[in-house]
Amino acid sequence: MKRSEKQKNLMRSAIAPTIVATIIFFITYFFFGMENTMIGPFATLSFLRYRNMCNHYECLIRNFIVYMIMAVFSFLAVINLPLCILINAAALFWLAYLLIDEYNPNNYFPAGMALIFFQIAPVHTFSALGNRLLALLASFAIVFLFSWLLSRKENTQKRLIGLIQEGFEVCRQLLDLTAKDGDASSFAENVNELLPVHKKLCEINQKCSMEIYSSNRAALRHKGKINWYCRFVLVFQVINYLTNHPEQEGNLARAEEIYAKFYPQFLTTEPTADYRKLTFRVRKPDIRNMRLRFALRQVIILTPCLVISYLWQSNNIYWLVISIFFMMIPFTEHTVQRVRQRVLGTMAGIVLCFVFFTLFPDFGSRVVIMTVANFMIYAADGYGPMVAFITCSALALQSIDSSVPIVLLQRLFYTLAGAGIALLANKYIFPVRIQKQMQYLFELLKSIRTKLTEVDAHTTPGEDVRRHQIDQLIIKSYLLSTRAENLQDSLPKEKKLPDFENDRKQHMAWLASYLVKYLFV
Repeated sequence: MKRSEKQKNLMRSAIAPTIVATIIFFITYFFFGMENTMIGPFATLSFLRYRNMCNHYECLIRNFIVYMIMAVFSFLAVINLPLCILINAAALFWLAYLLIDEYNPNNYFPAGMALIFFQIAPVHTFSALGNRLLALLASFAIVFLFSWLLSRKENTQKRLIGLIQEGFEVCRQLLDLTAKDGDASSFAENVNELLPVHKKLCEINQKCSMEIYSSNRAALRHKGKINWYCRFVLVFQVINYLTNHPEQEGNLARAEEIYAKFYPQFLTTEPTADYRKLTFRVRKPDIRNMRLRFALRQVIILTPCLVISYLWQSNNIYWLVISIFFMMIPFTEHTVQRVRQRVLGTMAGIVLCFVFFTLFPDFGSRVVIMTVANFMIYAADGYGPMVAFITCSALALQSIDSSVPIVLLQRLFYTLAGAGIALLANKYIFPVRIQKQMQYLFELLKSIRTKLTEVDAHTTPGEDVRRHQIDQLIIKSYLLSTRAENLQDSLPKEKKLPDFENDRKQHMAWLASYLVKYLFV
């Protein structure tokens, strides 16, 4: 995509969140007080995260409940010192170990922002807490309304059906290509034509698995229709394997048989809403697990910072906590880049603030600056530019009653201090290193293979129970494999695991051979 076209798309996509953030600001400011205007940033983040997700309604309900809990936690944390320590430690561990999405570990930011922001502007009475909870309710009513307006015609089932239809089309293409000539020499000639088609089918399976996972993760109910479609992920896996080995006797015939059986089933069968919810979380505590290590690091570093902020009660000291929170990301290898972007972005934002705040010191002008900065946040291409505009938006109103140069120097100091703490913490306190985490993921894939071999009529009586367990393990396998692939792609060339692609292919081949024997023989 050309850069100008990309910028136009970013600008267009920034309109809706800017409107949402602005409406939330004015409603919270006029009806619930200035102390509740900080709801806008994380509520709008929730809107951004879920507006393109088909199952966003249940996700939003879950997030609203989480934010309500964070509001209560923050209320309790500022009552006295013991509660400050205990509540913040428990809340940080909860969001980094239990709430975090281990297959996409960046969803903890909004909940963490809520915990910190609510302590920046604390409430001390039950009536004030009730007012804050009402402000949250009003804000999420706006988020829900805009999410509904922008995606009325879409749901998880429709998106999944589209992916599966595309998957069967790719399967047909593979079958036709491998059926051109049956001998090995012809197959060798067609390898270059077949490879991108095999890859495309793998990508479709990854997308289907993520849709099924997202739906189950968000679901408030224990049953639904979505999990009926798991069978087609298994079908695509098997056809991909069989057509990748057409030289083996009976493979192409078996692939055609599977296609002929399941494609009409996909077209004609209407699933019922009685398929059990699937769970994909790694439940057993393991110190090698990214979630546990990151949660312990969050508690060890951020809890003392929140306690110091509570005791000091100095203006803007919570900026230190915010800086650490956003720079102390899970993986050690990503920390330096994150810190560099945060520091440089903050410096650029400080320059912009000094110019605009000096020229426009009145409240009305600052609201306009904040709104324009919000638009630029959502239109920014990259984390560094985004931080620059976040700085403008955050300080637009906070600096009205203070000396602008002093506020900007405080922001710079706390950002630099937070950068130093984040770098040291990510290097020495329960660091999560990508290569070790990938090795751990492959151990989990190995355990999935072991569990699949143990699923039979004796150990798992009942066809529905066996189907449920197999679906759960296969989708989880795809999620872990995709996560490992993303981590491999994030490493520089010299640090990539040399055997990664071979190990991943061997795992997928094993799964396919297992499914052929178990389901189709």
